[in-house]
Amino acid sequence: MKNYLKSKFFYIITVLTLAAVIIPTVLCSMGLSPVLRSAVNTLLTPLQKLSNKAVDVIDGYASYFYAFDNLVEENEALKKELSELKNEVYQARDVEEKYEWLSEYLELKMQHNDYKMMPAAVTGRESGNYKSVYMLDTGTSSGISRGMPVVSSDGLLGYISEAGPNWSKVTLLIESSSSTGAYDERSGTVGIVEGDFALASDGLCKLTYLDENADVKEGDRILTSGYGSIYPRSLVIGYVESIEQDEFSRGITAYVRPAAKFDQISEVMVITEYETYTE
Repeated sequence: MKNYLKSKFFYIITVLTLAAVIIPTVLCSMGLSPVLRSAVNTLLTPLQKLSNKAVDVIDGYASYFYAFDNLVEENEALKKELSELKNEVYQARDVEEKYEWLSEYLELKMQHNDYKMMPAAVTGRESGNYKSVYMLDTGTSSGISRGMPVVSSDGLLGYISEAGPNWSKVTLLIESSSSTGAYDERSGTVGIVEGDFALASDGLCKLTYLDENADVKEGDRILTSGYGSIYPRSLVIGYVESIEQDEFSRGITAYVRPAAKFDQISEVMVITEYETYTE
């Protein structure tokens, strides 16, 4: 609109319009004869028509640009409103996800009201062949210390192996340095769940110290026993995926798929306190 008002076309139309209005007035004040006034009016009539049309055109353009400016303002307002609505949706989604995450741990808390747990976020995975160490965003300043169990909403992850003021490391139960007492939930058969270097790449661990007649079947759920380990009793370790005869010990080895989905975890709970299991 501003560019149009500065254009040559606008100036020409303005001059012609003023001429069509002013000249008859001047002639009349000078007392010119009606014939001369008629001749002048005859000459100026096309200019007056042109100026009238020009005024109509200008009015049309003005209305168009006014409407355009309004549309621009409305568009900006709608963009702002849409942005605010998107932020509200994102915030609501974040709250919903947080609620779902906490509710998944509610069942564990209800089953074990002696547990005291500290939430933590996974900030990274320590580089290595199997990525079996997680980094957390909480540490000793929040009461975290070495040896504390770490769980996801699905089951046991591992334990705190190192801790600093605002960070800690979790060694996963599939790591070769990890072992814990365990039992078969269905049959009560007791054994030891151990990490194994060769199995870690497949995300597996093994249940060992089982005699050849041990009542363990594929699909059985394996839980922590609470005997002589850093873990409380009845944490879900995983499920038996396969069973193999050990030709050296004449016993059997059960290969266990952890319940925790290691590659999908972003939030965990550190069990800071629990009652030690005794029979």
